[in-house]
Amino acid sequence: MRYYDLPVDFVEKLATNAGIMLTDFTPATGAYSQADILFATKGGVNASIVPTYKDFGEDVDNCPKNSKEMKQIESVECKLSGTALTVTTATVKSLIGAADIGTVDTTKITPRSTLAAGDFDDLWYVCPYSDKTGDTNGGYIAVKLINALSTGGFTIQSTDKEKGQFAFEYMGHSSIYTPEELPFEVYVKEGTSEAGDFLLEFASAAGTKTGDTALSGMTETPGASESYVYQTGYELVMPSAGQILAGSAWTAWNGTDDITATTGMDIILAVILTATGAAQHAGKTTVVAKA
Repeated sequence: MRYYDLPVDFVEKLATNAGIMLTDFTPATGAYSQADILFATKGGVNASIVPTYKDFGEDVDNCPKNSKEMKQIESVECKLSGTALTVTTATVKSLIGAADIGTVDTTKITPRSTLAAGDFDDLWYVCPYSDKTGDTNGGYIAVKLINALSTGGFTIQSTDKEKGQFAFEYMGHSSIYTPEELPFEVYVKEGTSEAGDFLLEFASAAGTKTGDTALSGMTETPGASESYVYQTGYELVMPSAGQILAGSAWTAWNGTDDITATTGMDIILAVILTATGAAQHAGKTTVVAKA
């Protein structure tokens, strides 16, 4: 049916789960420490960058309203907000904004009536992204809020026989020394396969003979007591981990020979336990055969 389609890679482009608030994060590697988690949250996190525009042509005769040539950015608000469930003295200080932790009594947090440079700090929000979210190469969307300051104040909402809740709102701040730089960065990184993934990625290209395809680039290979099998057809359904792949629908493959198939067909390649046929890894792509 028309207009009911989805992008072919929509599963690979989804941001999932609630994500985490961090005090430090390394985008190049996706690494963070457990100690970097600011607090546990409830209901997820809202990350926003909202510009306010000024139309310099709105009071000019014969100038169309909202003409692109006359539009200017007046200000930009960059925020992270949500509800925290866990706090420490450090996070309470952070939520208050202008405050100090006692040096003699380290359980005491005292608010200040003036801001200090140390009240501003970078914060991160990171959530899983793509269909590959492994521990080493998992994809992510990361938002860096630069020079963040709590602008939502400090509140405790208690409920009978429930957890206390701490609403938070942090705003990023620019610097007068770099006014052109906004205090907000976004990183979108797709995950890649890693050892132990069920998903097996591979490519199909024209083979040596007419009607043949050559498979290459397999991200998973058979280990001891394992082997490849494949299946071709239309609208094939991916097997699940541990599913028994046996019978006439599946053909053993040695990992090198070209396979006879028709361009446009689906092909599923799987690594199985040879003795039982249980799927260890599997993937699907579209056949490209030599014309």
